[in-house]
Amino acid sequence: MQLTNEITTSLKREHYLCTNAIAFYKKAIKEFEQKYHLTTHTFLKKFGAGKMGDEADYFDWYAFAQLLSEWQKVRSAIRATVQ
Repeated sequence: MQLTNEITTSLKREHYLCTNAIAFYKKAIKEFEQKYHLTTHTFLKKFGAGKMGDEADYFDWYAFAQLLSEWQKVRSAIRATVQ
């Protein structure tokens, strides 16, 4: 499939936006990991099992981890398309 210049430019712009979103969520997640002395992997397991409580931070951390994963998938798909 041949991509037009406009489509390629748009995809590159989307890739840039994805990269910025990923950086934002990684930074936020790192702050939660440092604050609570847990890796995100451990946190997600405990949170999913109902062992973390109901603090607002925990819901943000969970959401940020999910959003990070989604943005990474989108960026990978764009990268595969543009290359």
